[in-house]
Amino acid sequence: MPDDHSPVTLDGSSLTIEDLVRVARDPRIKVACAPDALKRVARGWQQIEQLVADYQAALAADQPLPRVYGVTTGFGEFKHARIDPAHFEQMQRNILLSHAVGAGDNADHDDLVNYFPAEVVRAALVLRLNAFLKGHSGVRPALVECVERMINRGIVPLVPTRGSLGASGDLCPLAHLFVVLLGEGRYYIANRPEDLAAGAAQRREMRRAGEHLADDLGFAAPPRPSFKEGLALTNGATFSAAMLALAVHDAERLASTADVAAALTLEAICGRSRMLDPKIHAARNLDGQIESAANLRALVFGSRLIDTVDDVQDCYSVRCTPPVHGATRDAIAFARMIAQRECNAATDNPLFFPEGGEPWDVQAFGGNRPATLTDRHAHSAGNFHGQPLAIAADTLCIAVAELADIAERRTQMLLDARHNRNLPSNLVARAGLNSGYMIAQYTAASLVSENKVLAHPAAVDSIPSSSNTEDHVSMSALACRKLRTVLGNTQAVLAIELLVGAQAIDWRIGMQRDPNANAAGGQQTPTTFAAGALSVSDAEWRAFRQATAAAQRPQIAARLGAGTRAAYLCLREAVPPLDDDRVLEPEIRAVRRVVASGALLTAVNAALPAPLAPITPLTRAKGA
Repeated sequence: MPDDHSPVTLDGSSLTIEDLVRVARDPRIKVACAPDALKRVARGWQQIEQLVADYQAALAADQPLPRVYGVTTGFGEFKHARIDPAHFEQMQRNILLSHAVGAGDNADHDDLVNYFPAEVVRAALVLRLNAFLKGHSGVRPALVECVERMINRGIVPLVPTRGSLGASGDLCPLAHLFVVLLGEGRYYIANRPEDLAAGAAQRREMRRAGEHLADDLGFAAPPRPSFKEGLALTNGATFSAAMLALAVHDAERLASTADVAAALTLEAICGRSRMLDPKIHAARNLDGQIESAANLRALVFGSRLIDTVDDVQDCYSVRCTPPVHGATRDAIAFARMIAQRECNAATDNPLFFPEGGEPWDVQAFGGNRPATLTDRHAHSAGNFHGQPLAIAADTLCIAVAELADIAERRTQMLLDARHNRNLPSNLVARAGLNSGYMIAQYTAASLVSENKVLAHPAAVDSIPSSSNTEDHVSMSALACRKLRTVLGNTQAVLAIELLVGAQAIDWRIGMQRDPNANAAGGQQTPTTFAAGALSVSDAEWRAFRQATAAAQRPQIAARLGAGTRAAYLCLREAVPPLDDDRVLEPEIRAVRRVVASGALLTAVNAALPAPLAPITPLTRAKGA
């Protein structure tokens, strides 16, 4: 196994989502270009040089001029405009200048909320470089080396978040990404993981490309785009693919985290295990459902709480956890398949195939004219279109939102004394004086409602552009930006369920709350001001503090399942039990850090005989 800082070798066909995430989120990890891939790039560039030479020769001989889109013609609506060879290179530079027209949240050019996070920018650089290495883009080896240096030297251009339609590629953000090569725009340098945080970047020096980029890249001058290269730099739904790949990685982690949170809730209500019987899930035969049920069984194995309630079945948000979480897992598998393939895709237009394959024969296919130079060498098509990414992102957005949706319902159940099987309302002593986790559920509900709005698909919305030349677009960048927001919201909702679940465990075990006791019985916290009520409430408060003190936590954890025991202890290292009202926002952030870093799943997996079930890859006949 490679160590954490081992370099990633790019060859145009073998980049994994995991390696992309490593490079995007840790600037200490370098990339290198495979020698064979660089040879393909060189051969592709030779073909572009020959096309330009043929054009110049035809012009000098007063012969019909070959039209190669974006090389000898203009772009978009101007695809019929023939360009003077003297202006070929200026046209490639102009595409970067004219397309760098993005917008952000506000008019403050120093506010980083207006720009893509550093991890997205770095991932986009890696994907564009990997696409070049396939040899179909028609770029120089010198440009490949330049992009490689941008990654390895931590160059993070400021790229506005808005402006892409997700067709013809993410034109606007890609133009901003590479216009720095012309001395335009700004960037900062991130050489350590902590440099990628928005706050850290905000405090770092914003450098003007025209003043510093050459020195920071180690060039006398950065290579200015030549024939075809401006178009190659801006083709492809690269920012969409970067966001989708990062989201797939995070969604997989969230899916397992959701299983942990649900298992903790299941134990807190002393729920029924029958719904985890493998026969049930085999009868439906859905991979994700089978995996989620297996995770729940492993997590609660050995629990002394499960099945202690005298009830027939649990509510839907508990009993239906495997089908709901499993459906999300299956959607993640679909999104992973799309993202993984896009990581190694050629997405330019036109594409060039200097090595291998017969030239396309127009007449043999049924055409009525001879094949032209363009027909033989330049393949104009639509690989830049982001529709596959948009649909995958929309699907994943809905699927991740459902993890939050059902988690919020489990949270509400734990806080509701009418449904939590003899736990106090809002899981706090001295109720009324204290509100406990009441408003934490409000926050979860707010986030879930926001997710519902954001889950509306972007892929079904198209708007014509370029004088109807580009008359159908994907909105993939919007779909992926929404997805990132939904992922963050869901992470917070799961953090709240984990907080509440740990508190419910403290009450269940520490205070020995019988799940079968009458909800109106003597174990309930008094809610009236009858004689002695206040002293009883204070006594319960003192008892809770004693029962959940740090020294008691190993005894509490000992009654839990193998996985939930580790989860409970991990959570209690991050946040203490709630005995009196306090500001909870820092504690939600603390649990989010444990979730986002993978520390929670690491602790859980270390406690299990085998790690939690991974998401089954979605494959096709020719493989994934």
